[in-house]
Amino acid sequence: MAATVQVGTVTTGDSQTPAQVTNSGDENHAIFDFVIPKGEDGATGADGIIGPTGPTGATGPTGATGPTGAKGATGPTGPCCRADQLLAAYSTPPQPGTNGGALVFDMNALINGSSITHMAGSANIVIQQTGYYSVAFSATVAPVKNASLPASVTLSMRLQGTDVPGAAAIQVLHNSQSAENVALSQMIRVTTVPATLNIIGSGSSFLYSTASVSVIRIGDIS
Repeated sequence: MAATVQVGTVTTGDSQTPAQVTNSGDENHAIFDFVIPKGEDGATGADGIIGPTGPTGATGPTGATGPTGAKGATGPTGPCCRADQLLAAYSTPPQPGTNGGALVFDMNALINGSSITHMAGSANIVIQQTGYYSVAFSATVAPVKNASLPASVTLSMRLQGTDVPGAAAIQVLHNSQSAENVALSQMIRVTTVPATLNIIGSGSSFLYSTASVSVIRIGDIS
């Protein structure tokens, strides 16, 4: 009987190991098993083209708050708005007021600075420095003896002979026992000095008492 040859197993061996052939059969019926080493790795191929950017992922959670930074330096001190130029005057006992006459203030309660002056017993308050001023006035008015009633009395501010807009108050005296309070206030703009400020009465003759006026410089004209 003629001998036969058959291929058995074929196994891939490690790279750089020798090839092997073994006969797992016999001399009459040979079965050859092969171990063939694998080849060396080839060179790395060129990079492929970059694919499109994928969609943006969801926003992650906010991280913990970091420590507070050091305190910055203190800035320069801003300008002060001190009301250091002011005057307050008053008149306590009853005095007569006439149509077109200026009210007299017989005492000075307070004067600070030199921008506003007043001589005790005078009706004139003199402003010596340009700027913006706040003026407030109040008094009690009553009818004179044998006055024709009812009597209307108007008190107003006048600066350099010109009425100050919005600075007037009217009081009507209905009987001989009437004693009514009159108050007014306004801000004025003084552009030329010296400038004289007065409180003017108009209408019927009247008596005024417990009168007071204050003038405060509040700023420069820009």
